[in-house]
Amino acid sequence: MNNYFGCNFKRLINSYRVARAKELLDGKDCPVSELFSRCGFASKSVFYVVFKKVVGMTPLQYISQSRNPFMIQRN
Repeated sequence: MNNYFGCNFKRLINSYRVARAKELLDGKDCPVSELFSRCGFASKSVFYVVFKKVVGMTPLQYISQSRNPFMIQRN
């Protein structure tokens, strides 16, 4: 699996979970408080850590940026 996908199983699954979270956030049909459980994460804190690692920002920052595409992201 590592050779084919370039990552381990846990990282691959988390990338799919975060992709689903982004779809739900873009669709605006899921409250952030329910997002972690709908995407298969056991806790909100783990969800936030993984989301930030994959996307580079927190879910709330992602929402703000997606609603205001002209906002410049600062690091």
